[in-house]
Amino acid sequence: MEKLSVYLVTLNEEQRLAKTLAAAKKVADEIIVVDSGSTDKTCEIAQSYGAKVIFHKWKNISSQKQYAQNQCQNDYVLSLDADEVLSEDLIDEINMVKQKPAYKAYRLKIADMYPGDKKPSAFAKSYLLVRLYHKEYASMPDDLTHDRVIVKQGVEIGSLKGKIYHYSYMSLKKTWDKYNDYTDELLKTAIATNKGYSTLRLSVEFPYQFVRYYFLKRMFLQGKFGFINAVTLAYFRFLKIAKWHEYKEGQKDKG
Repeated sequence: MEKLSVYLVTLNEEQRLAKTLAAAKKVADEIIVVDSGSTDKTCEIAQSYGAKVIFHKWKNISSQKQYAQNQCQNDYVLSLDADEVLSEDLIDEINMVKQKPAYKAYRLKIADMYPGDKKPSAFAKSYLLVRLYHKEYASMPDDLTHDRVIVKQGVEIGSLKGKIYHYSYMSLKKTWDKYNDYTDELLKTAIATNKGYSTLRLSVEFPYQFVRYYFLKRMFLQGKFGFINAVTLAYFRFLKIAKWHEYKEGQKDKG
């Protein structure tokens, strides 16, 4: 039987963390929480669930995740966000995998949860990501802002059927604050990699992304929160490009 380490990174997550850790504890032999300076009760809540809490200064999300991964003592690890809760079906599956893993990496289905949801809507956005893996065959790289697991070439990836419930929405203010901070990081990445965006892209990004999310990704089937989410995500995509153009104009003024 394989032992499993669950790792996550936090900053002021007292409102959501308990539910996440209560579910994670059902599969974890070790829980690692890397915190970047919470001023609320995040660390106390994590410790109450038996987590090992480690402070690490924030650089970017991928760096923070990689650091957390590297603190794990077990070969198999599970990456979670502080707003993600394992469903009971997925808990059962992961505990079965621990008995005798058939793969070195597994994709997990993540489904968005809206206020009032007990389970994800049949039309809620979901996506498959590698989150459960053996550290010798996959890893979380430090590549500026993207927190994705890279699996070594030739490694076969399995998929589990149970879902991770993603409670990302707390309020519009918190959501837009998060995206405002995230687009600042994306701007730094664009500058560092010499990435640019045309004026045409600036002009069409918001309407294009709204149509993409609302119609092509079928958020129109998710009621008022689907509409709110489509507008918010489209604005997030627009904002990263707008900030890049603002930066370029500022560079001209300096010159």
